[in-house]
Amino acid sequence: MGASVPQAMRPHGFWGGMFAWFMDRSNARAQNAALRRLDVRPSDAVLEIGYGTGRLVRKLAKAACQGFVGGVDASALMRDKARKKTRNSRKLGRVDLKLGDASVLPWPDGQFDKAAALHCFQFWSDPVRALAEIRRVLRPGGLLLLVLRAHGKKPPKWLPNPISRSGQEIAVTLELLAESGFCETRLEGKAGSSPVITARKA
Repeated sequence: MGASVPQAMRPHGFWGGMFAWFMDRSNARAQNAALRRLDVRPSDAVLEIGYGTGRLVRKLAKAACQGFVGGVDASALMRDKARKKTRNSRKLGRVDLKLGDASVLPWPDGQFDKAAALHCFQFWSDPVRALAEIRRVLRPGGLLLLVLRAHGKKPPKWLPNPISRSGQEIAVTLELLAESGFCETRLEGKAGSSPVITARKA
């Protein structure tokens, strides 16, 4: 793993473990807000992009007690931590956690009822492709929830996502969602300082 890859983007090594500890605590409010807005039903199939340590995955699996939870994350360290945290659900075939990102999702068309991506949109180098993939694996009417990271007026220049670097992330994201075949796109307020956006597959 190259030292130039920011820990926030792909946690790795010793400091990645420390970052994971911090992330679990700082993201708790956003995860709880996402869980409420997703309104997961017992039979739902739910996808989480950027699952981190698996804290939210475990809650999703509990809510979807007769369903399925899939996830992708770019960090092998996070995958290993999340798999340990969801061991029992994985043994039952109710949780499947992959190494990867939103641009290539290893599930068939229409697999999921709901999808969530918390604080990782900024790391998508090709948001158009990523949203197309998410739309593909959602069922008609399926819900997408995005929790964006609040960057202020000067987002970091190293962020891979050009929309996140634009300084107009919310407005441009809402436009792109509509262009990508989503409807009912709306800003749902904030979870702490993090803007929350929802949309449905048209």
